Amino acid sequence: MELKPHDIHVDAIELALVKARQYRSLLEPEIAESICLDILNIEQDNQQALVIYILALTDQLHHTEKQSQIRDIKATINRLSSMYERYYYSGILSERRARFLVSQPMSQTFAYDYFIEAMAEYQQAEQHSPVHNDDAILRQNSCIRTIEKEKLKPRQDNDHILTDMES
Repeated sequence: MELKPHDIHVDAIELALVKARQYRSLLEPEIAESICLDILNIEQDNQQALVIYILALTDQLHHTEKQSQIRDIKATINRLSSMYERYYYSGILSERRARFLVSQPMSQTFAYDYFIEAMAEYQQAEQHSPVHNDDAILRQNSCIRTIEKEKLKPRQDNDHILTDMES
């Protein structure tokens, strides 16, 4: 048996997008990711598939934060045609990285930085958002509430520690 993915039919793309969304909602992002790759193999600029692909990859960040996966997500975000979506999904990436770090006891101090990064992206997205689309505001408010709830603070980089490390 040949281990080579088969191409899907162009007229099957809409149904495949529905299935990708369903697999994400069933907490099976790996399958959603695979479906999106099948769609993007046929229509490389399909914006819906790019968005679902980004979300499926970020859904998997809680397993492990691999740098290659982060690079793939960033590269895919850059393929989005909408400035709003590029900022918004960059914010999603930073926010999900922050939420992953909040769950890791030794990494909570770094979570704050990613939440701040996410909020900056959401502020940019808000400036480019379509009329009556407050998604970026909702996400930003969620970040603020998580920072407050978790009592996250900026890192306290001590100059003497940095000096000792340089010696």
